[in-house]
Amino acid sequence: MVPRVLLFAGHEPTGRAGLLADVAAVRAMGGAPVAVPTAQTAQGATMFQWEATPARVLRAQVAAARELGPLSAVKLGMVPDPARLAAIREALDGLDVWWVVDPVVRTSKGQSLSRLSVRHYLGLAGPRVVLTPNLDEAAWLLGLPAVRTVEEAAEAGGALVARGFGAVLVKGGHRARGAVDVLCLPSKTRLLTGQRLPRSPERRGTGCRLASALAVELGRGRSIGAAASQAKAHVSHYLRTGGE
Repeated sequence: MVPRVLLFAGHEPTGRAGLLADVAAVRAMGGAPVAVPTAQTAQGATMFQWEATPARVLRAQVAAARELGPLSAVKLGMVPDPARLAAIREALDGLDVWWVVDPVVRTSKGQSLSRLSVRHYLGLAGPRVVLTPNLDEAAWLLGLPAVRTVEEAAEAGGALVARGFGAVLVKGGHRARGAVDVLCLPSKTRLLTGQRLPRSPERRGTGCRLASALAVELGRGRSIGAAASQAKAHVSHYLRTGGE
């Protein structure tokens, strides 16, 4: 079966991050992407601007996608505001598949991409929802000053799982040393280790790619542990080669 993955993210025209990066990752993993832009963005050296997609358009695009075939998984990236989140949830009512939620609220430069609050993200918790925060996002979701070490990441992931998520993958790419992601499940915690790889400026969007690859593997029916390992391997390949 080819997993058909519904992708929600901002459209960044160069494809270095956002929706085009998601599409590339899904195709590289052998999935079929269904790409719904939640916003149009302009992210250059100095230019930064975004415009949210009308909620009625989001609902219509999801409805059309569901008419054309079953969906295997959902990946939620940039969501501009509560109105768009409500439209997405309404359009997906009754769809029983895995969701991978990447809580994208800021760019790597710190520019705001969303007006969603911590409450909105925690309100997405469910047994078939995987949350994929980086260290800064994990700290923000829990109201902590910082999450730095592997041990702190494990504690943060466990605290988020306790809020009702099926799993939490705390990404360690921003850690100064090591390349350890922490996968927290209700019953156990697993460390996903790897070699820290240099990243050239044009190879951005690793968080987008990881979450999208994870959605493909979950849509394929893999366990969370196996899916997370495959997704991490995909990102490592991307960093090494620049290819998909």
